[in-house]
Amino acid sequence: MKTLAIDTSTRQSSVALFQGSELVVAQWLDSSLPTTQAITPLLNQLVDEAGWKPTDLQLVIAAQGPGSFTGLRIGVMTAKTIAYVSGATTVGVNTLRAIAHRCDDNVSRLHVVMDAQRKQFFHAAYDRDDAGTYVEVQSTQIVDDKEFLASISAGESITGPGLKNKLEFLPEAVRVVDENEWAPTAESVGRVGIADFLAGRFDDFWSLNPNYYRKSAAEEKLESEG
Repeated sequence: MKTLAIDTSTRQSSVALFQGSELVVAQWLDSSLPTTQAITPLLNQLVDEAGWKPTDLQLVIAAQGPGSFTGLRIGVMTAKTIAYVSGATTVGVNTLRAIAHRCDDNVSRLHVVMDAQRKQFFHAAYDRDDAGTYVEVQSTQIVDDKEFLASISAGESITGPGLKNKLEFLPEAVRVVDENEWAPTAESVGRVGIADFLAGRFDDFWSLNPNYYRKSAAEEKLESEG
């Protein structure tokens, strides 16, 4: 099974190709370019270097949110366009779940946070089962950042890009995952999506859309003025 995975949920976006469950290649997009300009040439380059054609792809996986409004929209639409051309199956992956997947340490309760702006986090929590799989125990929600950090119990673990410049607000007994594992990657998005597909879960092509988890500032302003 030839698979493409896309993560554009943060400014540091990436793409990855898999053959079955084996990673073929993963590469960051050029962050100096707008995502719309960088993603298609890189995808074409990697597919060509793998000796594939775009129509060979059988599964296309995309980070579905939370994350950057613009980035998620570009990533999901790119995934849908490629899937339409190739006839591939599509799978959307929660960004926080993909971040949790990167933590390979022996943890039980793992909190994942991303910056939601306005002094808030996108947050979800996972427990790791005996098979090493992270199972969601608290679904994605928006929480006040400092208040949430102070509420974490001793012995629990936390990860995610929302931790940047916020570590001082954590209780001392909370374990912080290595900073190198905080960010989502196309590889982690792909591995979660492949596992979902093999378990029989996939998304309807026509209804696959980003999950923003909050309205944009423009939408909220329009509502307040209405």
